[in-house]
Amino acid sequence: MTSRHFAYGTRLAAVALLAACHQDSALPTAPGDALFAKQPSTGFQMYVTGKGPDVTTNGGNRAVYVAGGGTDDAAGMKWLLAQGGTRTSGSGFGDVVVLRTSGSSGYNTYFAKLGANTVTTFVITSVAGANSATVSNAIGKAEVIFFAGGDQSTYVNLWTGTALQSAVNARLGQGAAVGGTSAGLNVLSEHIYSAQTVSTTSAMALANPYDPSITFARNLFNVPQLTNTLAEPHFVPRDRMGRLYTFLARLQADGKASAPRGLAVDEGAGVGITAAGTATVFGTGNGAYLVTTASRGASTLSAPLVYGAMQVLRVPAGGTFNANSWTAAGTPYSVSATTSGVVSTSGLLY
Repeated sequence: MTSRHFAYGTRLAAVALLAACHQDSALPTAPGDALFAKQPSTGFQMYVTGKGPDVTTNGGNRAVYVAGGGTDDAAGMKWLLAQGGTRTSGSGFGDVVVLRTSGSSGYNTYFAKLGANTVTTFVITSVAGANSATVSNAIGKAEVIFFAGGDQSTYVNLWTGTALQSAVNARLGQGAAVGGTSAGLNVLSEHIYSAQTVSTTSAMALANPYDPSITFARNLFNVPQLTNTLAEPHFVPRDRMGRLYTFLARLQADGKASAPRGLAVDEGAGVGITAAGTATVFGTGNGAYLVTTASRGASTLSAPLVYGAMQVLRVPAGGTFNANSWTAAGTPYSVSATTSGVVSTSGLLY
């Protein structure tokens, strides 16, 4: 990754052309078309690409797009932009605000090429940055809010109880669309695996469902489509069925949820859910997995974990499901935890 930051003052004479690659690098710009701002004393860094914020769009659907990490799917991301509405004058979409706690401006070029009017990335490095009026004002003008990948523990720790959290929730209530990938997916569901110590594995979680690596947060953002849900990215490559199963068992046993649902998204895939609950799976890989727990479960859990059946339904890329009823075409199978690990009635976990 290469990145250069330019000092930002009250007047900016010119912006230099920067080499970039997608995700975590500085974006290429043309003079007059982008603004770089480094503001370490305010707790955030800001990068702006486009002709100016606050474009007018037609409509706006309180939709959500959750991606499993890895390579972003252009069709899914363009779907997200479209949920924010199309411009009333000219072609293309509205304004995008990208929020993250590490990295740089890689999504600026990406969203701009997909047709966004303006893309503003904020790298929030402190609670003070999350309370900045500059950040809140930009969020208040966005048609689409997107959470990049990174470390979800910093999202929870730096954003909980801040103006950023309030601004995002207010904008979502007004109809803005929201999306996230990897850690940005984690924080959009009602129940959040917050990874406050280390990122747990399936083996660690199944060996001890009360391992210190298993930590939760809740309701960082208000996304109705993900109510009573815990979302998991990087699902198949990182073998996360066992840990998602354990997370759902813990939420049930701890009295934090009744019959919580798991939404797991594979790398390279994404799930777009409209305000009405119609869900479409985009991208590649194994698509998405809907995991359903029983309405009741044990109040205490053993170590290693031994627990009852949970239903799993895989929805492949190109497929659809009903996010309200948590149903889709296809044949579900069940997974259970035994002293030997997680077993599946289909013979395969994935």
